[in-house]
Amino acid sequence: MSGPESFSASESVNQGSTAESYRLFQERMKVASAQIQAARAGEQKQKKKEDELIKILTEFIKSSQTSSHDDLLIEYLTKLLAINLPAIFIISLIIINYPDLQEKSGLILIDFSSSDHTGPQANSTLPDLYFKNATLPLQVKIAIDSWMTEISKAAGGSRHADIIDASAESHAHKVLDHALRLDGKVKSEVIDLANYSLSAYLESKNLDFDADFCRQFVEYCLNGILFKMG
Repeated sequence: MSGPESFSASESVNQGSTAESYRLFQERMKVASAQIQAARAGEQKQKKKEDELIKILTEFIKSSQTSSHDDLLIEYLTKLLAINLPAIFIISLIIINYPDLQEKSGLILIDFSSSDHTGPQANSTLPDLYFKNATLPLQVKIAIDSWMTEISKAAGGSRHADIIDASAESHAHKVLDHALRLDGKVKSEVIDLANYSLSAYLESKNLDFDADFCRQFVEYCLNGILFKMG
């Protein structure tokens, strides 16, 4: 068929197709707009949380300067702040020896030391899985396990429960970008702080340990945590 009738029918079909395409385009734009707004809201919440944690960390550094002689601790902390690591990750590296930071940061280690606990007895000992030719009290091993779990959570951003997945992913990328060397291994500055904290914790428990192996253990664990994120 030819003539005006044929042209009108074809034009009507094209207009219908165009209208449907435009409707789909509008729906996609609405979804994209909602995602952008959610991402921006997540970024704002993340920034607010990060600002709060930096304040907590700054106050901790100031109190360390006035109440003790932890010059190495302060040096390690300031180095990690200088390379722009998220405050929650920096805090996670030291909470095993500074329990006052746990409640403030929301990174809480499992504690079986209270009198009403239902777990194993604190004075129990098992062949140690971390330090060769040594045994550690079960309570200490539990604390170390819990510590590594909190470091992993802090590195991945999963502690930011009110932040959407996209912002948590951005947080994890920031940790990886600033905590790793070009060869993919953890920077010595990160290992220094975690090793300092664990060594101080073990010393506070009056435990004998090999300093070199302690550092090797920390390096091994941190590499494992960040490798899983990569």
